[in-house]
Amino acid sequence: MLKFTHFLFFCRYRGLSGKGMSENELRNRRGVPMDERQSAAELEAVLQHHHNLQEKLAEDMLNLARNLKNNSLAAQNIIKQDNQTLSHSMRQADLNFEKLKTESERLEQHTKKSVNWLLWLMLILVSFSFISMILFIRIFPRLR
Repeated sequence: MLKFTHFLFFCRYRGLSGKGMSENELRNRRGVPMDERQSAAELEAVLQHHHNLQEKLAEDMLNLARNLKNNSLAAQNIIKQDNQTLSHSMRQADLNFEKLKTESERLEQHTKKSVNWLLWLMLILVSFSFISMILFIRIFPRLR
């Protein structure tokens, strides 16, 4: 296959084609002059060089594809871990919200009870101090 491709490329390069040549002329073309042999060798070297470049590019593309696959798998694992962490955090936030709600209700009930008693205590204390001041003033008149 490579020889056939080489032959086609060589024919195009030299402007030769099988069109218009008789069958005998085509078969008798084996004797190629020296400069054509040298150009054929150069052509073969160019083709080999291009083939080597294509092989190197194919290997590079394969390595890049592997790297891309590895990076995408690593990113997928990181995203899965982040999603798990996020769902765990959301569950914890929901639990904390429920606990906070319960505790705020308890605190509100406690505050209502203590404010009621505290209010009565303050009223009694203020009334007692008012009455005691009036009595104090009545008992001890002003000194002249």
